[in-house]
Amino acid sequence: MALKYFQAALPVLFLSAGIGMCEDLGSDLSQETTWIAPGETASFEMDATPGTYVRGRLHSLGHPFDLSLTDKTGMHVRRLLDDNTGAGQFHVVIGEQGQQFRALNDGDVGAEVTLEIERIVPPDEQIGNAKSYLSPIIAALSDGGDTAEFWAARAVQGTPMVEPSTRDGQIITTFLWRGAEKNVRLWGGPAADHMWMDRLGDTDVWYISFEMPDSGRLSYGFSPDVPQFDGSMRENRVALLATLQADPLNKTPIYSEAPDQWAQRSLFEAPNAPVQPGMDGQGDFAEGTIEPGLLRSDAFSDRRVDYYRPADFDANDPNTVLLVMFDGPAYQTERAPIPQILDRLIADSRLPQVAVAFIDPVDGDQRGVDLTCNPEFLDVLANDWLPQVESTLKIAPTAAQRVVSGSSYGGLASACLVHRHPETFGNAVVLSGSFWWAPQGYEGQGTPYVSALWMDNAPKDVRIWMSAGIYEISRLPGSVSIFETTRHLRDVLTLQGIKDVTYREFVGGHDYLVWRGALAEGLLHLFGD
Repeated sequence: MALKYFQAALPVLFLSAGIGMCEDLGSDLSQETTWIAPGETASFEMDATPGTYVRGRLHSLGHPFDLSLTDKTGMHVRRLLDDNTGAGQFHVVIGEQGQQFRALNDGDVGAEVTLEIERIVPPDEQIGNAKSYLSPIIAALSDGGDTAEFWAARAVQGTPMVEPSTRDGQIITTFLWRGAEKNVRLWGGPAADHMWMDRLGDTDVWYISFEMPDSGRLSYGFSPDVPQFDGSMRENRVALLATLQADPLNKTPIYSEAPDQWAQRSLFEAPNAPVQPGMDGQGDFAEGTIEPGLLRSDAFSDRRVDYYRPADFDANDPNTVLLVMFDGPAYQTERAPIPQILDRLIADSRLPQVAVAFIDPVDGDQRGVDLTCNPEFLDVLANDWLPQVESTLKIAPTAAQRVVSGSSYGGLASACLVHRHPETFGNAVVLSGSFWWAPQGYEGQGTPYVSALWMDNAPKDVRIWMSAGIYEISRLPGSVSIFETTRHLRDVLTLQGIKDVTYREFVGGHDYLVWRGALAEGLLHLFGD
């Protein structure tokens, strides 16, 4: 940068900012010092292209100075610093050719002032930071790699793409979609929200990479070309369901039989994902039976229920455990095959005889009424439906042999049920409980509602096994999440001296693929040999 200083009616410092001046400027050529009498000004002219970004400082060594930007005739354009007595920093974009910086001595005595230019970025260099890639393979592809070869390798190896990380216990996982026109959104995945993917230049590669623990397990899918339209935030958010489908290159689909790709979802298990008890077993095992039934009550509408009895079920076995499971139909699918898990664990003598009442939630609306700590629902379950369940199964377990479980709202209801009826249910397996929930009008001053219940009254002779996923964090500022409220409840239960409190965190999200293993772990902890 060329610098020329000359004496004039007003001192003028000429600073030339030409092409290529994007680096930090630390030499004497980037600053000039001059003496200014009280009430007088000095002008410093930047020979810069309009649109140039300038960052600088005015050093006034304890004397008050103003700094302004003027046009080439000296007319005020913008005040940059007021009564600066130190090293005040300023940022500005040059608006037109010939603009000047003008320093005014606001003090009562003459003083030196130094204008320092720290950085100059001409318009054609304002292109942002160079694109960085978490995945080395994507980085190489961006540098001129062959996309056809890339996709051929993915077809052989499967997706998502896993690469080592520089950090112990971590991997780099890249989810990939080929050929969308407008956008692609990742449903599920190792994040708190459904993430928008990036397109690699103008290629057919859409990608998103995460550094994550190598013990993760999750379900995921893709929504290519999600419709975006003039509607509410929620309307545009749920529009991803219109195109949601499985990953065509994934080697582990969740469902063995799906009518189409839109009904399918994909499974990702990281290299060190924990073993899920009962999901795998050697040799043959005897299968239990499922019998449909109906639960009746004058206070509530009838509810469908499925009764599971293990093979060679003996109603007179004094060690029989009764599991009451919310969202029953969901826990009899391939993504959460609880009957088959129990078949294996019982056949391997890892669990005693377990009978299950899988309760149907009716629909989403009714589920939101019943499972949100509804005292009427909890009373009907304990007083009306439970006797019907045990009469059908012809068993008479004690409270210590009864366990309730559920996920999300079902986890919330489980924690509330053992709190309200500890004399009936002595155990709970709480899976990602929705402990962010509170009834209308609740004012807890930051204390989650269910935590407050247990702080006020804590039945001691119960056992609670609870879990949450590390990605079950809030996506909205100011809101609380399943992850943090579950931790809070764990701490409250522990401080209250509950008989048995166990907490487990998984590298996963709000996901049946996590809950199936968590339920098995919880049952083994409470009743296993």
